[in-house]
Amino acid sequence: MEVLGKYWLRRILARIADLVVYEGQEAHTGMPVMVLKGAQGRPVEGEGVLTLLEVLPEAWVLEWPLGAVPLSPYLGMAEGGRLEGWVRTLAQTLLALKAQGVAFAPAPELCLVKGKRLWLGGVGVKGLEGDPERALVALARALAADWEAFPLKGTLEALERGEARMEDLLVPEAKPPSQEERAKEEGPKGGLQEAPLEPPAGKLSQPPPAKRLVVEPVEAKGETPSPPPEGAEKTPSRPRVIRIEEKDEPPFPVVEPSRPQGGRRALLALLLLFALLGLLGLFLRPKPAPSQGYVMEFRTDPPTERAEVILLEVPEGSRMVPGQVLLTAPGRVAFDQGGVYRLRIRVPGRDPVDYLLEVPGPPLTIKVR
Repeated sequence: MEVLGKYWLRRILARIADLVVYEGQEAHTGMPVMVLKGAQGRPVEGEGVLTLLEVLPEAWVLEWPLGAVPLSPYLGMAEGGRLEGWVRTLAQTLLALKAQGVAFAPAPELCLVKGKRLWLGGVGVKGLEGDPERALVALARALAADWEAFPLKGTLEALERGEARMEDLLVPEAKPPSQEERAKEEGPKGGLQEAPLEPPAGKLSQPPPAKRLVVEPVEAKGETPSPPPEGAEKTPSRPRVIRIEEKDEPPFPVVEPSRPQGGRRALLALLLLFALLGLLGLFLRPKPAPSQGYVMEFRTDPPTERAEVILLEVPEGSRMVPGQVLLTAPGRVAFDQGGVYRLRIRVPGRDPVDYLLEVPGPPLTIKVR
């Protein structure tokens, strides 16, 4: 391990012309840093650009965000959704640099990612200038696990041909109309609407005359009743009726018997007993067995290769100890908490690679090239 001032140079990330990129560490605090040995030029600051900590006579020292890893381990392995977020973030940063008059061609070893965030290192170093559009397309193509199925493939290829701009990557793609919207636009099935039939002019038929119903009074034909004899008594036309009504309410006051309170007290005592039993059961219930955590499977390609997996950083709440060797892949490991773990993968004869593992997730395949 080399030493540069107060920094340890742990491993080489890339060699670009006369520039050597190191992953380093501050000797006193243990803070991770990126060291650009042989860097010449004028440092550029901005959002999405690694902060410059110190300029040494032979190198630049940049801040390394905690938990971030280079993009190089994701070459040929980045999924569509994750890669789409990185490409949009990278395009926004490159546009901001282009507005400052800086044309920067990012390399995967100089790009650090943590979740959906992305930072650029080496902005302003001589020898890293280039066409940002072509560099962005080349980087996306190299990272994509399935380039043909990548959602931004058409926009990036148009950008490479000069038919699109990087601003187009920041605009969300329009969603296709749903079936209901298509049905509303097309109207009823068949696209034809029946029009009311009208008779030709000049041949309009007049409505038939309405029939009228006439009601006329008709005198009944019959004999008129003869008047009663003079000496006969007159009989009443209708009998007299005497109606006697009774009141619905009794004439005396109604006294309702008082309800016994023993039943209410018994119900209250029963509810109190149930509450006490519930509290007692809550305190006396057996403690649940500790969860088994999340089991992740590690594979190697080809399966005959062996890879040592070392735990570097754990998420909050995890009791796993950083620095321990989890396993020698292929195999399985149980993680006690979900979150992002930083791992270091070592294969004999090759440089170690740091990787951010999201738990839970699909099995991790370690490809030995």
